[in-house]
Amino acid sequence: MLEELCHGCGACSVACKFGAISEKDDLLGYVNQYRFFTGNELIEGRMEVGVHVSVEIIKESIKTADKFDLVLLDSPPGTGCPFIQTVYKADYVVLVTEPTPFGLSDLKQSVEILKEMGIPCGVIINRADMGTDDVRNYLKGENIPLLMSVPFDREIAVAYSKGELITNLNTAWRAKFNRLYHAIKEEFLKFKIR
Repeated sequence: MLEELCHGCGACSVACKFGAISEKDDLLGYVNQYRFFTGNELIEGRMEVGVHVSVEIIKESIKTADKFDLVLLDSPPGTGCPFIQTVYKADYVVLVTEPTPFGLSDLKQSVEILKEMGIPCGVIINRADMGTDDVRNYLKGENIPLLMSVPFDREIAVAYSKGELITNLNTAWRAKFNRLYHAIKEEFLKFKIR
C-alpha cells in the first residue's frame, strides 16, 4: 500500500478479501478557530507538511463551521475532490478566474460541476484588464453573473505579498467589496426564493 496515495476512505480494507490491509490513525492536520475583535471567527484547516489528502481536513473544518448562520468557504483551485467536498453543501459559489485560456478552461469545468450539483454561481475576474474577453463572453452566454472585476494593479500585488487586505488599501476598495457582498447576497436570495 502506498501511504502517500491513501485518501483515508477505507475502501482498500473493505476490498481486501484476506484481511491483509488494516487502517491506522495518522495526523493529517489541524482545525484551528480564531475570534477577531469584530466578533467574526475564522476556522482554518491546516494540513501537516507532507500530507496530500485534504478532504478529511475540509470535512472537519466544515463541521466546525456548521454552527454559524453565514459561512464563507475558500476552496483549493481545480475541480478535484477538495473542490467538490468544499462546495457540495453550498447554497451559492463564487468562482474566481483570470481572462486566460487556462482560466476559461478551469472555469468551464467548475461551472459544469456546479450545474450537475444544482448549485448556482457567480464569477469574479482577477487581473481583468489582461487577456481577452472570452471569459466575459462565456459568462454572458451561460447567463452567469459577473460579480466583480479586479484589475492587475501593483498596489494590490504589493499588499497581497505582505498579507494585507485589499480593503485596507483605500476606501474605494472597501466600497467595491461591500458592493460585492451585496451582489452575492442578492444572487443568493434569487435562488433561495425559487
